[in-house]
Amino acid sequence: MRQRKAPHPWLFALTAIPYGVGGNFTSLLMPSFAEDAGYHLDKIGWFTTLLFVPTWVQFLYTPVIDLFGSRRNWLIGLALLGALCFGGACAIPLATHLTAFLGLAFVGQVISGLVGSCNGALMATTIPDEHRGSAGAAYNVGNISGGAVVAFALIWLHNVLEPWALSLITVALMVGPSLAVLAIVPPADPTVPQAKRRASELWGPMLRDVRKVLLSKSGLTGILLMLSPVGTVALTNSFTGMKADYQTSAFAAGLVNGIVGAALTALGASIGGWICDRQNRRAMYLLSGVLTAVVALAIASQAPTREVYIIGVSAYNLVTGFCFAAFTATVLETIGHGDAAAGTKYTLCTAAGNVAIAYVNFVDTRAYSHWSNSAQALFTCDALLNIGGAAILAFVFWRLGSFGASKHPPELGV
Repeated sequence: MRQRKAPHPWLFALTAIPYGVGGNFTSLLMPSFAEDAGYHLDKIGWFTTLLFVPTWVQFLYTPVIDLFGSRRNWLIGLALLGALCFGGACAIPLATHLTAFLGLAFVGQVISGLVGSCNGALMATTIPDEHRGSAGAAYNVGNISGGAVVAFALIWLHNVLEPWALSLITVALMVGPSLAVLAIVPPADPTVPQAKRRASELWGPMLRDVRKVLLSKSGLTGILLMLSPVGTVALTNSFTGMKADYQTSAFAAGLVNGIVGAALTALGASIGGWICDRQNRRAMYLLSGVLTAVVALAIASQAPTREVYIIGVSAYNLVTGFCFAAFTATVLETIGHGDAAAGTKYTLCTAAGNVAIAYVNFVDTRAYSHWSNSAQALFTCDALLNIGGAAILAFVFWRLGSFGASKHPPELGV
């Protein structure tokens, strides 16, 4: 029998864009719209936390993509439904209809979050271990950079187009890239969910697959790592709401968080993915947290000016790509190759990561409001959380021998 060829890792840069639009709706679109509507940064922090709630409990309903139908079909359908929700939210004036805006955005997160689960399951089952760093890099280029480009295009078009036209463009920009999943061929194995078997026959293998991760030392320490504040780069959810603090124009903030930020994040993810295929992935994850802290402390040490905002946010965006590539590569290494519950296991890990992002963002924004609305306090708090988390986890992993194996350079080709 002819061996199935693994897909090129960079296909996931396209399939991740619909999920990235959802994430960037929370981190970029909503803060920008909320600030323009007159809401302060501490209030925006509450909105961000609300829109992160679906990512905390997503693992409870992710099994549907493991049990019923094709993950490729799920990805396209979920991208469409999520796009309809976000498109509807973009058409609503936030200043006068806050509840409707947040309600549609919340439902959009509930739906489109599963696009990430489909991607995670497909990466886990189709990409060999030696290329999982590259796949993690590609996925995050689409997720973070691609999603950011779409988000800022929508921010710009929001003031140019009629609401119905903006909604149609939102749908097109989310659904179009999702069609790349049709080029990803899942494993041709009789035990996978895509085969025509009853769901009751699949529960056993799926539960055993999940239990294997949850009850293993590698799995438990991996989830502990993802629950930590290390490498969360949570401040990316606040940058577009900090224009006034740094005396920065909407154009400059849009540029540094938009096209320039997307390019730097993509560069950081590419570098991170390349390194993660050659070095210990958990060590690189901890390093990403240290790099985040260094950048945050450098920003906090300077007076809040337009120049500091542009340079500091650009450096933070570069590190963000590294952080998320290391995160995805570590998740794929932690969950292994089992297919029965690939989507559920992936989502358990990303749910832990999203809980961490939400509570770090909450603590950071509370520090901002507690210390007389000081952006410098916000950056200092973020740095201390990363340094403390990295130090504690490095000690725990060293004592438990849970750093995992070092990587060797992959062979060329996939």
